Amino acid sequence: MANSRQRIVEAALQTLKENGFAGASTRAIAANGGFKPGLIFYYFPTLNDLLLAALEHASEERLTRYGEEVASAATLGELVTLLERIYRDDRESGFIRVVSELVAGSVAHPELGPRLVGLIEPWIAAAQTAAERVLAPTGLADLVPPRQLVFAAVTFYLGANLLAQLVPDSREIEEILATGKRLAPLLDLFGSALRAPGEAQ
Repeated sequence: MANSRQRIVEAALQTLKENGFAGASTRAIAANGGFKPGLIFYYFPTLNDLLLAALEHASEERLTRYGEEVASAATLGELVTLLERIYRDDRESGFIRVVSELVAGSVAHPELGPRLVGLIEPWIAAAQTAAERVLAPTGLADLVPPRQLVFAAVTFYLGANLLAQLVPDSREIEEILATGKRLAPLLDLFGSALRAPGEAQ
């Protein structure tokens, strides 16, 4: 039974990548996975429950893959470098389209909104913990609360996802991330310089 459910979830994820939210019908998902459409409702009350489960599956896999690196990042530069790699991997794997399609789908299906936020929250918590740890030695946390910084990063990520769908050949997002990676060490130094006078007293 568990294998059947996993097969359905993976078929839904692939269908979202290929067809988008509007094209992720029960028939399309079933055709993609090679099973009868009725099997979906043995495991999921609604189609939207399945699509959210597909996003949750992909998100948990990513958190497992990157969570240790997020937890071990020692500087702001390391965090920005990791964000750049996650974005690149998400674009290449099609995860960006999955997120973008479900966010867009939540406009017509408002009940999806709070559940999408719930799936994003573990990433926010992990990133906030990392930001607090990285910013504490520099004193920058006194200027920019870590949770606000993380929400700004999430806002940028979601906006970048949508832009990547509208302008798939654009290099602007990659260039912005590359600029952030160059600036991050300077921000680390700036924070240390701000903190130094206080430590000397």
